[in-house]
Amino acid sequence: MNNSIISENILLSMKDFLIDLRRDLHSHPELGFEEFRTSEKISSILKSLNISHKTKAAKTGIIADIEGEDKNFTIAFRADMDALPMEDNKQNCSYSSKNKGVCHSCGHDVHMTVLTGVAKYFSEIKPPCNIRLIYQPAEETTGGALPMINEGALENVNAIYGLHVRPEIRVGQVSTTYGAMYASSNMFEINIKGKSAHGAKSYNGVDPIVVSSHIITQLHSFISAFTDHTIRLHVGSINGGTAGNIVADNVKMKGIIRMLCDDETRNKRLKMIENIVVNTSESFGALGEFINIPSYPALINHDEAVNIVRESASSILGNENCLEENANMTTEDFSYYLQRVKGAFFSLGVSNDKINVPIHNGLFDIDEDAINIGVKIQILNVYNTYKNKDFFIS
Repeated sequence: MNNSIISENILLSMKDFLIDLRRDLHSHPELGFEEFRTSEKISSILKSLNISHKTKAAKTGIIADIEGEDKNFTIAFRADMDALPMEDNKQNCSYSSKNKGVCHSCGHDVHMTVLTGVAKYFSEIKPPCNIRLIYQPAEETTGGALPMINEGALENVNAIYGLHVRPEIRVGQVSTTYGAMYASSNMFEINIKGKSAHGAKSYNGVDPIVVSSHIITQLHSFISAFTDHTIRLHVGSINGGTAGNIVADNVKMKGIIRMLCDDETRNKRLKMIENIVVNTSESFGALGEFINIPSYPALINHDEAVNIVRESASSILGNENCLEENANMTTEDFSYYLQRVKGAFFSLGVSNDKINVPIHNGLFDIDEDAINIGVKIQILNVYNTYKNKDFFIS
């Protein structure tokens, strides 16, 4: 398969439309589960393309379907819709945010634009199989993926792809990762109940501050000595005591654990961490409580789907521009889709010599040539996935 199957005329005809759409979305950013204008904008475009779709999925999301030649095989694509609660600092920019304190500084406007480009292309050329378009709210906050799945976003889906802009690589490049690409996340709280006493007679009490120091040491010893590089633990807050001459009666700690592993390994490690908290506390005569607050699972790509992304990207950009990306400890709720359906997530280069600001920065922008590249790769992913459909239905 090569990119000759794609109609360059259709892609060229969409270019200005997609740039205008991206700029419109960028100038009207909305926070998670508040993407009302964004949803209306996308829905109006889908209506104009005669694409059947469901609105108000998970409050502001959209699930759209394009019928293909093979009605028994469906490939899904997902784009996140929400922006970040920060100022857009691009002063002399016609498409800077019109909504104070809200900015598309993570590139979700680009993701939606690429997905809409896929929709527009296959509204003119019938795809070899069904296409599912998932416009998902709230990736940056509590996570819109699970609510969208509960709304039927993955019903009858055989394969799924997603992408994220990456300014660390240049426009005309993509990067992929085999296996774990983004980490799971577990916030936690630790409560240590001791026994208060006069500081001069601390032996009459149980000092939870001393206990907490041992717990922190034990936790980091466990991470360094008994696990590999796929886990990171950080205690970011510790509070206890009221005065320097009083043994505190309790200590509260808060932190986060990130892991690049499957859920079985993740749960085993969390249980061991809980045991450290409880048993270390008990050894000092204190009572320890570990409260696990789970968030996203690790995003683990499927190797065959990564091969397809690399094949699609290489045929457009050349092998030298299809890069290996190191897994990192940030999170991404596309992980929920990949737990249920085979697929892959990849990064799209968007920087050039003048535009190279990192994401989550008020000056973030992109080289808009990346939009066409993203659309083209996802279109090829349709054909290359369908060519290898046996892997996805086995």
